[in-house]
This record gives sequence, structure tokens and C-alpha cells, in this order.
Amino acid sequence: MANKEYSCVKKTKKAFENSLAYLAKDHQLNKISVKELCEVAELSRNAFYFHYKDINDLISDIEDNIINEVATILQDVENIGFPHSVYATIDGFIDLFEARRDTVHMLMDKSFSTSFTERMSKMFSESNYKYFKQFNGDRSRVSYEFFYIYLSGGFYDVVRYWLDHQDKMSKSALKGLCYVLIKRLIVPVDPDINAIISPKAE
Repeated sequence: MANKEYSCVKKTKKAFENSLAYLAKDHQLNKISVKELCEVAELSRNAFYFHYKDINDLISDIEDNIINEVATILQDVENIGFPHSVYATIDGFIDLFEARRDTVHMLMDKSFSTSFTERMSKMFSESNYKYFKQFNGDRSRVSYEFFYIYLSGGFYDVVRYWLDHQDKMSKSALKGLCYVLIKRLIVPVDPDINAIISPKAE
């Protein structure tokens, strides 16, 4: 019985997430009402207020859930070792972003969330810093901060562009491209700088 109830909660929350992401395509946040959200989700206002105080509370819950998924991805690749861990991270991120495409688009819009991209970048930055330090030394922390602003801005823009133009490049090709670009920035003297780790079958 408990599992069934938990499944119902997940289904309800997912319906609100999908409906909000759908409305976010054509509406500013301050133009989305709980009434309209519930109509799109085909759920009652009571169901909404049982789980959330308001729409901002819903956004925070959605953001936290994705951040937790990202944390799991980073934890899973922790002991793989460079450079395979870089590819595994990219692999997990792109799969997640594709699976939650509309939601990620919404959260990357600063009018909906001012913290999502920053939280994502901080986690990815800390994950990659140990490799950057390995090849560039401890005194490179300030340089790395500038490096990572450059890296993360490019990575998220490329992935966001691909989500809107998936016919232009396969997912495996995108993963390979992001992997090579990030590895080039971490280890510019790598003799195998253009080598791409064989991706898993899609």
C-alpha cells in the first residue's frame, strides 16, 4: 500500500512539473496561475496545495530533484578516473537533459530559476577541478575559475542548442564533441587530445 501511495505522489508531482514546463514555453512566470496549471495537469487545486505552497515552491522542488539526479551521476563516476570520468559525466548529463528537456529549458530561464544553472555549474566545476589541478597545479585555482566560466557557458549553450536542433547532430556525436572540447581545456598538452572514448550504444 505504501509503495502505491508513493507512486501516486510521484505521478501527481510529475504531472505538475510537465504542465508547468509546458506553460513556460509561452508564458512568463508571473502570468502562470495555479488555476491554469491545475487545468493543464487535470488535477485539483487541493492536490496542488497539498504538495506546494505556491508555484515558486513547485519550481524549487523540481530544481532540487534534478540537482539530486546530477549529484548521483557525479557520485557514480567518482572512482572511474580521468579522462573516462569526464566522458561518463557528459554522458549522464546529456541523457538527463534530453529526458527532462522541457523542464531543463524552463529552469535555465532565469525568470523561472535564478539558481539552477549556478548550482549545476558549481557541482560540475568541483568535479572537474581535481583533474585541472592534477595537470596545472594548486596555484591555478583563480585561473580555473575563469576557465570554468568559459567551459560551462559553452557546454550549456551547446546542449541547449542541440535540444532544439537534434536533427543536426546525433546524441553520440554531441557527447563526443563535448568530451573533446572539455578535455582540451583541462589538459591542453594531451597527445591524444582528439581521441574520443567509444560511446555506449544508444
